[in-house]
Amino acid sequence: MVILASAICTKTGKALASRQFVEMPRTRIEGLLASFPKLMVPGQQHTTVETETIRYVYQPIGEDMYVVLITSRQNNIVQDMDTLHLIARAVSDICDVGDQQDVVLHGFELLQTFEEIISQGYRDNVDLAKLRTIMEMESQEEKIQEIIEKNKEREAKQEMKRQANFFDQQRREAAKRGVSDFGASSGGSILGGGRMGASYEPLSREPEPIRSFGSPSPSASSNPSFTSNARGMRLGRKPKGADILGAMRDEVGLAQAFEDNLTINEQAPLLNTGAGVALAPVASSSAAAAIRPPVDMKDVHIQIEEHITAIVNRDGGLEQMEVKGDLSLIVSDEAYSNVHVGIRTNDSHNAQVKTHPKIDKKKYQTSSVISLKDPSGSFPVSQPIGVLKWRIVSGNEDDIPLTINCWPSPTGSGTVDVNIEYELNNASLELEEVVVSIPLPSGVQPTVSDVDGVYNYDRAHSTLEWQIPTIDSSNKNGSLDFSVSGNDAGVFFPVHVSFVCKKPYYGIVVTGITTQDKQEVDFSETILLVPEQYAVI
Repeated sequence: MVILASAICTKTGKALASRQFVEMPRTRIEGLLASFPKLMVPGQQHTTVETETIRYVYQPIGEDMYVVLITSRQNNIVQDMDTLHLIARAVSDICDVGDQQDVVLHGFELLQTFEEIISQGYRDNVDLAKLRTIMEMESQEEKIQEIIEKNKEREAKQEMKRQANFFDQQRREAAKRGVSDFGASSGGSILGGGRMGASYEPLSREPEPIRSFGSPSPSASSNPSFTSNARGMRLGRKPKGADILGAMRDEVGLAQAFEDNLTINEQAPLLNTGAGVALAPVASSSAAAAIRPPVDMKDVHIQIEEHITAIVNRDGGLEQMEVKGDLSLIVSDEAYSNVHVGIRTNDSHNAQVKTHPKIDKKKYQTSSVISLKDPSGSFPVSQPIGVLKWRIVSGNEDDIPLTINCWPSPTGSGTVDVNIEYELNNASLELEEVVVSIPLPSGVQPTVSDVDGVYNYDRAHSTLEWQIPTIDSSNKNGSLDFSVSGNDAGVFFPVHVSFVCKKPYYGIVVTGITTQDKQEVDFSETILLVPEQYAVI
């Protein structure tokens, strides 16, 4: 029941990162990994290969790499597959699984991850959420201590300012007494006042009011009261109330930051799913739409965003299907404030299209070019403006990008067997971070027998979260089979679906952007398709 080694290797058997959990020479592990590709049978559906003494459990990552566990033949294959899936998810979090060089560069983090998951050849009680916390090496106690230290430092700075103001006040009072007592003839006394002020050197380095500690000029001697008033006019500093308000704002900001950190940790509790793969709770589709990857925006940027609503009844009939989209233009350079945007669309959807009132509608309808009505006008600089909107409404089930079929079947013996299948109808789309959420009877934990992807049982919300990283033309179908105690087949509805897609449903493409004198403009673009409401009721 011991895992001998875990490794990432290429299709030719070259080891990129490997961690042995038993005493084993390097040549031995390199030889095992080199012979691994030769044992694989082309076209087989299994992800295990056995020899007379060991077993390879593997999973492809990227196009030319595998995550491999080398175990004994007596190991529990279900537990080994669970461990393998966790390692694969952790690897994808750490590095780019499509780049061998990136895997090598993150070798230290990968080995540390292997050791956190497997200790001395045995799987530790750790899930993905806990593993991420361990790898980030963050501590709430450390954050609290940092906040306390910052508060102490701020209080010390405020005390220094108060002391500096006190010493400045004493210096000014001493200077005033010297001028009023001895007048213009007592230059030495004024110098004495200057020396006394120097003994109370302010602790702060802030600019100080202009003072006369040398011999007064004739004009100052003749009118000492004017000099005193001038210094009085320069005594203006921030009122104490302003310092107090500033300190209160700092306190509120620190308290809010600390509360945000606690809120984030409370929203990601550790989950123990038993034999399944443990994951942190998945964000909603609205959160997925709000979180966008960083984009290297050029002087002209195109942003295409669509929201889809699809409601299907449990018998497969389409209740509602609607897609709303808009195309926004962001110009960062005034030199490109009057550009022409070429568009190509898929008219098979019979979309209702509207242009911005300042866009030349006739030109768009005849030549599919977005441009201003006024040739001398310009788009706003550094501000997004929606120039095109569309709406698609359909009653055809085939227009749904992703079909979900849920088949609960009571067995008659106090349990219900549930089979859920997905099918990608639109092969041109690539759905990412797909989560199918199935409600369950309260307090009943499901028993999953077969799954394409990973799953998570959310005990707090009594739901089973089926998670598929990517659904595309190469992964169009998948299923999840599980059983729970009960007899009610209607408790598993509604089934909600969330995903993120970086291709538009409408099939709109920006063919090019030109200036008024027909010069090509280099541009960047972001595309996002997310479900507004996607459910089987």
